[in-house]
Amino acid sequence: MKKLVQAVASLIIATSSFAGVTTISAKENTQAYKVEYQDADSIQSVFSKELHKKYANVKFKKKTKNVSVYESKNFKVTVTDLDIDQVGKQTISIEGQNKKTYAKKNAKVNVKVQDTTAPVITCEDSITIAQNEKFDINNYVSLNEEGTVELNKTVDTSNVGSITTTIQAKDKAGNVSKKDVTINVEKDFYQRIADAALAQVGVNQDCTMLVTNSLAAVGINFHGAPTAYLSLGELTNNPVPGDICVYQGHVAIYIGNGQAVHGGWNGCQTTVYSVQCANPLIGYVHVSR
Repeated sequence: MKKLVQAVASLIIATSSFAGVTTISAKENTQAYKVEYQDADSIQSVFSKELHKKYANVKFKKKTKNVSVYESKNFKVTVTDLDIDQVGKQTISIEGQNKKTYAKKNAKVNVKVQDTTAPVITCEDSITIAQNEKFDINNYVSLNEEGTVELNKTVDTSNVGSITTTIQAKDKAGNVSKKDVTINVEKDFYQRIADAALAQVGVNQDCTMLVTNSLAAVGINFHGAPTAYLSLGELTNNPVPGDICVYQGHVAIYIGNGQAVHGGWNGCQTTVYSVQCANPLIGYVHVSR
């Protein structure tokens, strides 16, 4: 009889009835249940064990301040003081209610919110950058949570070509996810214009066709009189290869070191010659992308 009394006392179950509603208070639980970080429904197993297995199917509905509500067709659970955005041990209160009978059961339990899920990496499979461009993978990657991102290989943008490397993302809990990415290093936008001009050396054409064909290499479709090319960008006193040299009655492509590719010379040929020519220079146009 003594053992029976002790067993009943250890349950610490108290019942009270009012307006047809029965409330059952369960003893405080010392076990720390595991709950997944930022996953509201991962607490369902606690409802099943502490309230009744019938509460296993309730789903998260809403949260107001420190109270979260879970519901199914016939059951409702109210959780107080659970913060799934905070990793660590927490003491919470849960109250289960049968919607049909209005019977309730309460429990105070310990949970441990833990982050075991690796961060989700969002990034294109292939990234294209210009030669000599400063490259930071963080500008191309986003994570679904706070964390750090790095590459397992250094990307050398001084050389044109492609390199396949691996993005490694680590969250605050130490979970790691990886994603392969290809980095394509292409020639600089303006260098591509200059290279296209050089590729035309020896071709019979006038100066405007030289410039038009050079600009086509970067997707710019334009043709007009020499001074019309002034509309394609801003005038600059510090030209770089690929800028347009606009003269009175002439136009060319600057290739650096005081030289330019000219069309329409020596029997309408395309040739490399000094920027300084018989036609007065109006200015250098840095093409707008």
